[in-house]
Amino acid sequence: MPTNRKTNIMKKITLLLLTIIAFSCGEHENVIYDPNTSTTFATFDATSTAMEVYLGDEPLSDTIDVSVSTLSSEDRTVVLAVNEELSTAAVESYNVDLQVIIPANEYFGTANITALTDELTLCSTATVVLNIVSVSDGGDFSAAAHSVGMTKNENPLPDDFAIGDYTLTFNGGGIGATSNAGVWGDGTVVEVTAGSAGSSNSERVFSVKCYPSFGFSNPNADFSIDLVCGNSIFNGAINNTFTGVGCGSSIVLGPTSVNGSYNGTDDSTFTLVFAEDVGGASCGGEGITSYTFTKN
Repeated sequence: MPTNRKTNIMKKITLLLLTIIAFSCGEHENVIYDPNTSTTFATFDATSTAMEVYLGDEPLSDTIDVSVSTLSSEDRTVVLAVNEELSTAAVESYNVDLQVIIPANEYFGTANITALTDELTLCSTATVVLNIVSVSDGGDFSAAAHSVGMTKNENPLPDDFAIGDYTLTFNGGGIGATSNAGVWGDGTVVEVTAGSAGSSNSERVFSVKCYPSFGFSNPNADFSIDLVCGNSIFNGAINNTFTGVGCGSSIVLGPTSVNGSYNGTDDSTFTLVFAEDVGGASCGGEGITSYTFTKN
């Protein structure tokens, strides 16, 4: 008897669920979206646009697509606004259309944005954040923003840039253990060459004797630098070479948080800043050293 009662209860529950499902499907099966009579909804077609310009380039233009969900026999206007709180680009660094025309019987329109190369900061990205604020037919619109990132990059270095013989001038620094002697001397001439095959276009390498004023027999060491966006970045020793001088172990030269600098249009001189005895691992005290390279 309990078994039959349980079976009857399960049948009733199943019947009730089927009734609910059938009723629910019946409620919605006739709902059809009509693009001619429904309320307009405007939105950006994408969340972001990336624009990349190079030093000396002409202004660069791109388009931002806006769409609406309905058709109309008349042109409509979607109004945009710059979100100044979220934008990082200076107003003089771009031009943008803040009114997007959706032609009659169309779903789409475009806004033009132009990055003004000369007004952008080299080697950085500035953003313009846009919001839709109204639609001329009184329709609704998405709260989602559209972000435009405008990046200004330095041009790739010419193959012969910063190539050749350079005279090194010791600007100061060093470490106490060497009486602050110039690690590469002062007035030393080195040959700067491009990096090995397959290396970055920005890499330059040179070979130099370390602590020449001591008169030791240590061989030359090879060093690598990168010239990127006005920064002369010291990479350290390469090719398994070492300074060959130290307090029980070779003094290591390495990068530091402060870089040297160069002019991307003039390779007659550049500066280099680096850490000497990195972490004080050899002689107990790290120093910051600076050199100027002057082309011969």
